[in-house]
Amino acid sequence: MEDLRNKDKSIKIVWNEIVSFFGSGYFRIVDYWEADNFAIGIIRDNKLIYISTWELNKEPDSEILCYTEFEILNGKEQIPYKLEKRIDEISISKLIIEIKNFIIS
Repeated sequence: MEDLRNKDKSIKIVWNEIVSFFGSGYFRIVDYWEADNFAIGIIRDNKLIYISTWELNKEPDSEILCYTEFEILNGKEQIPYKLEKRIDEISISKLIIEIKNFIIS
């Protein structure tokens, strides 16, 4: 398992659900946002998915919601990734469907 010990419980739950669906070796975690305990990035080939749970989960027993951005490696451009899609609020189950669709596209 990737090192998520400094991350918030909500992001750990999101990661565990992603691993449960895709398998443990399918994505690589990148932590470009190391100081942000509510965010991770996951990479598969040339596709980056940024996931954050910051400010979306104020009720302790409610469903975990995420903000996410889907990006594609932009070659040798100064900005390395091109934003393809942004979702301001999404459940984990719907996020997994979006991730699957993005990865196979």
